[in-house]
Amino acid sequence: MTGGRLVRRGWFGKNAVGLATLVVAIPLAGWWTTRSDYKSWYDAEPRDPVAVSAGGTSYNGAIWYGASVEQDPRPVRAGASSQDALPDGTTRIRVYFRIQVDKVSALEGLGGCQFHLRAPDGRTWDDTVIADDYQDRPTGCTGGYDDKPESWRGQLAQYYVKPVAGKPFETVAVFVVPSSVAGSVQPTITFATKLPQYLAFRR
Repeated sequence: MTGGRLVRRGWFGKNAVGLATLVVAIPLAGWWTTRSDYKSWYDAEPRDPVAVSAGGTSYNGAIWYGASVEQDPRPVRAGASSQDALPDGTTRIRVYFRIQVDKVSALEGLGGCQFHLRAPDGRTWDDTVIADDYQDRPTGCTGGYDDKPESWRGQLAQYYVKPVAGKPFETVAVFVVPSSVAGSVQPTITFATKLPQYLAFRR
């Protein structure tokens, strides 16, 4: 019995430093991993609003003006199909964003923007992928994409010409949100390169 106890004590004695290191290292590794994951999530979460005033707010190389929000808008194209019927309890929202750049080259820095609607409780909705019957402006923050008006666009052709430096232009986003929050959602824009900031537009 005495010999066995001495053997056990000898093993613990010889490995005391290693055991102490494990006692410290394991919790430290867990803390570091958790901290790293939390930081990644925290840095990628849009939580710092940059309020856009009606008179214009400079951000990311452009001037942003107040957005115009339309709840349950009419389609802009004749003969909207029945496939556009919405699920029960939802409402369509159309938002016009006004942007201006002092240099056309600044449009390159606006690519990749994401339009959202944000509820007071923090929930967000992205713009709908297909909403052609409700879009009468180009989509995205870079504006139009034609060198000159296309005749088939008719009166809308003026909006699809490449933006002019120093002149505001409009872009549109269409959303489908629960009717219960339709009157309180706030238009927002995020840029992957600017997170955790986001542009917040007044209703």
